[in-house]
Amino acid sequence: MKAQLKAVKKVVALRKQLKSASPAKKAAIKAKIAKAKASIKRAAKKYAKIAAKADAKKVASIKRRLAKAKDPLVRRVLKAQLKAQKKVAALRKKLAAAKSPKAKAALKKQLKVAKAKLSKAAAKVKSLVGKRCKHCGQKLFAVKSN
Repeated sequence: MKAQLKAVKKVVALRKQLKSASPAKKAAIKAKIAKAKASIKRAAKKYAKIAAKADAKKVASIKRRLAKAKDPLVRRVLKAQLKAQKKVAALRKKLAAAKSPKAKAALKKQLKVAKAKLSKAAAKVKSLVGKRCKHCGQKLFAVKSN
């Protein structure tokens, strides 16, 4: 993400230079802009790959917790979180593959909604399962289901 931002800033700066440059220097600046745009594309591709790996790890983590859970209420909440996480992962994948700005905008909107649902589901899991001590793993508090 940082690499993308850095490259975009470079393109903006080069475009400003292009406006005030002499005709002799314009070709060189245009070549630099093309190079910077290519680096933006590479960075975006790399970010999409990393995000996909992170999403896969999160899904695997939730699946592990689901396999360990015995309480039906906890299982139901974890299943909801898993569903929300899979939806976010799918939307991120679609967004990375999207070509038109219109499609990207629609997907971003959907992704925002899906992330909100995921965060709500994660908060529910956290409140239900409770926190554990970092050192010994013992439950500090837990909400019992009726």
